[in-house]
Amino acid sequence: MTQTAKRIAIIGAGPGGLAVARAFLANTNFELVLYERKSQVGGVWYYPKEDEEQRTDSAMYDVLETNLSKEIMQFSGFPFPNNVPTFPSRSQVQDYLVDYYQNFVQGQERATVHLNCAVKLLEKIGDSWHLHASGQKPEVFDFVIVANGHFDVPYIPTNLPGYKEWVRTDPKSQLHSKHYNTCTKFRGKRVIVVGNGSSGTDIANQISSVAQQVFHSVKDMSKARKDSNPVITPVPVISQLAINNNRTVTLQNGTTLPKIDYVIWATGYMYSVPFLHSYKDQLFGSQHSEMPVTRLWNLWRQVVFTKDPTLAFSLLCKNVVPFPLAEAQACLMTKVFSCEVEVPPTDGLAGDMAAGKDYHSLVTPRDIEYCRELQGILDSHNGTKDRLQPVRWDNEMAALRYDTAALKAERNKTLVHRAMQLRDRHEDYSLE
Repeated sequence: MTQTAKRIAIIGAGPGGLAVARAFLANTNFELVLYERKSQVGGVWYYPKEDEEQRTDSAMYDVLETNLSKEIMQFSGFPFPNNVPTFPSRSQVQDYLVDYYQNFVQGQERATVHLNCAVKLLEKIGDSWHLHASGQKPEVFDFVIVANGHFDVPYIPTNLPGYKEWVRTDPKSQLHSKHYNTCTKFRGKRVIVVGNGSSGTDIANQISSVAQQVFHSVKDMSKARKDSNPVITPVPVISQLAINNNRTVTLQNGTTLPKIDYVIWATGYMYSVPFLHSYKDQLFGSQHSEMPVTRLWNLWRQVVFTKDPTLAFSLLCKNVVPFPLAEAQACLMTKVFSCEVEVPPTDGLAGDMAAGKDYHSLVTPRDIEYCRELQGILDSHNGTKDRLQPVRWDNEMAALRYDTAALKAERNKTLVHRAMQLRDRHEDYSLE
């Protein structure tokens, strides 16, 4: 008598969900069903300019290129095309993800893909997961992998003094970087961009091509931009907003910036799994069981839920190289769901990181160490015999991780020069 294959629901067909599908199709005999709420695979990288609703709901913007070189970004054994530059554009990454999907997932007998299909309800009943999605009949699964990303729900410090009054008075002058698409409306304006991450730095530079003045608010002034952009002024953290006649922003050092037309919050994102109706307290914290949250709890190796190892998460980590990491995490999931690796009831990895919103942040070299820890688990459980081998973080790969930051710093100098050229020509920001 043939044993029925185990079934897995994969929620999200971005880089994480696609990597999970490839790993399980290559290394197991499980049956997969992928649910993607957008009309195409690619997750956050899908940015259809012809579809305003899906475009404005994206963390992408019109003119965007990666901060990681294509050599370090690529999935295992699947390089970017030779004609793609070192730092691919947004659309080139999307094309790469579609190619990946077509090569490893699309048309596979054990994989069903539902596009334009949002998961509405997911709960554990008995030994099975029950999933309800738009336009589909309810289905039952043995395992669930949540790969819905963490670039969907913006974080804004709404408790900042004066913020709520400013938003009530002029809501369109306060926006999160998620809702930035192009620099056009900032022409001749005084703008403050809050946040020194990649998006904040990039958006500040783009706006400098048209704005009267750009202030760039950062937590650590020692890490403020040191490029030669004369339009951008680094400033400390904001302490207060005042929507008065002068539209004033007050900084922590007491300095006031008058006549601010726009505040752009490049302050990151929250985690949200609104469809999950089981294990709320254990996953999201007993004091914060309602979404969104700044971190998830009770995860083994930031992947598998320790209280019920039939539930796993892809790419919760931040400040990492996501594509190769997604495959490594997916290979670990195959071992857990196949009962080759036992998940301990508590996460020994957490240790001193057990508290705080930065638990998922793995700034180099922590990201390298984490990837090597995952590889060590795989190797000790016959991972070297699997069909899909994730990228190994050997010395060459680690060197690429460090080199890509230096390469991007040089690239940013070119982008600043480009912004100033366009400013002199009175043109909106674009890439050559």
